[in-house]
Amino acid sequence: MPVLKSIKDVVVGRAFQLAGSPKVSKLVSDPRLMNAAMKAMSVGGVVKSNMDKAGRLAAGAFGLATHEEMISLRNTIQQLEDQLASLSSAPKN
Repeated sequence: MPVLKSIKDVVVGRAFQLAGSPKVSKLVSDPRLMNAAMKAMSVGGVVKSNMDKAGRLAAGAFGLATHEEMISLRNTIQQLEDQLASLSSAPKN
């Protein structure tokens, strides 16, 4: 998700700017703050995972194929076409 990536980039950039401050370095040494920061950084992955899950659920409810299912179907078709081509070109007895 480009929006989450841009938000993350802004936060990381701002964190580097503040890292030089002695007040900030004192705060950063607090383990509670570090745990909270790690949880905050993992929120993007959790949101994406839940959005993907909701999308698959909605697709199933409406009888639509998901992106993953389409990729799998394309791969299966390609494998079958390759097998058919190799059988067609094999010498006949």
